[in-house]
Amino acid sequence: MTTTVQAVTRKQIDAEIRSALSAIYLAAYGDPSLPESQLDADNFVSSTIPRHSRRAGFRLMLATTDGTASGYAYGFTGKRGQFWSDWLSGAAPADIVEAWVGDHFELVDIVVDPAHRGQGIAGLLHDHLVEGLPQQKALLATTPDDGAAARLYGGRGWQVLVPGIDGDKALYGLDLAARTA
Repeated sequence: MTTTVQAVTRKQIDAEIRSALSAIYLAAYGDPSLPESQLDADNFVSSTIPRHSRRAGFRLMLATTDGTASGYAYGFTGKRGQFWSDWLSGAAPADIVEAWVGDHFELVDIVVDPAHRGQGIAGLLHDHLVEGLPQQKALLATTPDDGAAARLYGGRGWQVLVPGIDGDKALYGLDLAARTA
């Protein structure tokens, strides 16, 4: 199997890319037999991605395995005045907010089609996404268990900054400046 990862700019997000993102989203998060799952996938590509793609520092990576879209990852520059950054400012300890929140890279999602999991695609997407970022810090939230996501992030230098930030999720941070030093 051959997997390639390509960067996709806002202007390159056409009907074919939206269809690929929707299919991956639906396979990973939904039940294709339920109409609300398809509505969620449609909303993701028709509302969420266009809104997020207009943010500064937007990056989208699309993985293709043997000619089939197999995963995506994206994020953007997180700033005060955006929902998640402002929410973190009220939910995280002040010292974490001061050191980490604002002008950080917000890793929103890494999603791999379940049919392609276990092949290292999430790691490829992650590495392409964070490579050469101009920000000094990166943030994300995920479950801090011994699952695949926590192993992926922990193995790439992410640290738990705040456990239990959002129910069973933890706030993770990656010091990008230390990676390039």
